Amino acid sequence: MSTEEKTSPAEERRNAQREALLDAASEMLMHGGPDAISMRKLAARVGASTMAVYTAFGGKEGLITALFEEAFDRLAAAQNAVPRHPEPILWLANLSRAYRDFALKNPSYYALMISATLPLPAALRHDEPASCEPTARSIARHPSYQNLLDATEACIAEGSMPADAGPAIVADALWATVHGLCSLELAGFHLSAEDAEKRFAVAAGAVMRGLLTPKGLKKYESFSRSR
Repeated sequence: MSTEEKTSPAEERRNAQREALLDAASEMLMHGGPDAISMRKLAARVGASTMAVYTAFGGKEGLITALFEEAFDRLAAAQNAVPRHPEPILWLANLSRAYRDFALKNPSYYALMISATLPLPAALRHDEPASCEPTARSIARHPSYQNLLDATEACIAEGSMPADAGPAIVADALWATVHGLCSLELAGFHLSAEDAEKRFAVAAGAVMRGLLTPKGLKKYESFSRSR
């Protein structure tokens, strides 16, 4: 590691404290909503001063914004860790499992992501971006979504998925499926972890098969049998 890449001990402490504050705040937000977040209580929970919280985030609004960013940044990191398999179908399937693993390991952050996709009044759903863009629409610009789009484009280029629908439409279908399945699982919809896992495999697999070309389906079934 070069000198320029090294992090000073003071910066490491600040980064660790910021991460601890975000983790604690995400738990408070999940269990009690925005009203449950008190800058004083948050500081006390991690053994920091209230001034340290304000210095890091500027206030409650800045803290909540940072929480959303942290949630999607952590998801992107989890997906970046998935190797780009030479077979795009396997890369795409592994990304869906990484998404579920992230959701199960980070429920409080995932709850924030779910809140970004809650219903809006009909008049606000399809506004032009310039006029108060819905939070959900910004997801498609985040690196965590770009990973999915890249894998989808690779599947189309390789011939395992049809090009006529367009990569964004296909990626949206896959993302919506996995996102919905994880939301149900974290909400306690299933009777057991085993039930949740089986239903995830069946539903995600069915959607994947439905989006494949005959060439892609043949490959996918071959990979599935070999696992």
